[in-house]
Amino acid sequence: MLSSRERVKKALNHETTDRPPADLGSTCNTSITKIAYNNLRKHLGYPSIKEPEFLSRDMQVVKVDEPILERLHIDTRGIQANPPDVSKARQLSEDSYVDEWGIKFKAAWRNDELLYYNAEENPLSFAETVADVENYDWPDPCDPGRIRGLKDRARALKQNTDYAIVAHMGDTSIFQACMLIRGMERFLMDLIENKLVARALLEKVLEIQSIKMERYLEEVGEYIDVVGIGDDFAGQRGPLISPNLFRSMVKPYLRAYFKLVKSKTPAKLHLHSCGAVSDLLDDLIEIGVDIINPVQVSARGMKPEFLKDKFGQKLCFWGGIDTRSILPKKTPAEVAAEVRRIAGILGEDGGYVLNPVHNIQPDVPPENVIALFDSIIVTLHFSG
Repeated sequence: MLSSRERVKKALNHETTDRPPADLGSTCNTSITKIAYNNLRKHLGYPSIKEPEFLSRDMQVVKVDEPILERLHIDTRGIQANPPDVSKARQLSEDSYVDEWGIKFKAAWRNDELLYYNAEENPLSFAETVADVENYDWPDPCDPGRIRGLKDRARALKQNTDYAIVAHMGDTSIFQACMLIRGMERFLMDLIENKLVARALLEKVLEIQSIKMERYLEEVGEYIDVVGIGDDFAGQRGPLISPNLFRSMVKPYLRAYFKLVKSKTPAKLHLHSCGAVSDLLDDLIEIGVDIINPVQVSARGMKPEFLKDKFGQKLCFWGGIDTRSILPKKTPAEVAAEVRRIAGILGEDGGYVLNPVHNIQPDVPPENVIALFDSIIVTLHFSG
């Protein structure tokens, strides 16, 4: 039987494995929300955690404890960056907070339970000129707290475990960050009508994220197997902007960012981008993407058979288990059958890591979470 690290590395090199490798919790986009996690813990006989460690506060996504990872046969372990020592992030009320970019988030509740936070105010919505962008109070990418202790943590994981190590800084986006800072509608309009402001914002966000990423990878890059970046370019029906506009206005900044990442680590580049991204995959592969997540199979052009046939020689797939209709609504047996179906398609001759389509949401029963991951060990010597 392969070790976890061997299993993941072989899969990502498009080689057949003894079973599909599995991920939960290595990044803030491949984990589980607080409500679902506490339901799972209770089901497995562990106490709930009132204040868990969050990988993403706005999405209410938590860090999964080691006993749960072991119980679910998870082959990956994550290395996230730390918060900065000095930040303008602050709590405004029980319901709202401001992050270090100056974006204001507002809580969404259901039955007195906090589900997530929505971006409510975009700090550069007022910007009219390049100077407005340049003069904004930007985060300090060189804050030493971000990387303190990371090298020791990464080295220990490499030397003392056989898990595949996934590095995900946490806040990594370029395009999505611009939408949150400027406001989605205004930024998308800028890409056509106010290109100077759009480029100034893209350049500034790229500069900050690149400095953070370079410092981060200088600490962990030699120890990791996968490096994750999250950036959303699409909705359910297709890209948020035309492929041509993406190529002219956004792709050059991503190219520079991915080139930096590749220069700092031999790890595979894992891109999280939700929705119907198939029209952009050739472009993303060209600029260095090795792995696509979450493989939103319910979106247009994202059927697993199509993706494997067209991109399977050049791209690995990480995800693919639907969180809209399968995980929350089907029986455990039906979930297990869907896992075997998806893994059989996307994992033929390697190239697949099992994971839900984005984070496991509050409405997913714990029995289905267990079925999702237990299904992969029913039959060993997996061959697609």
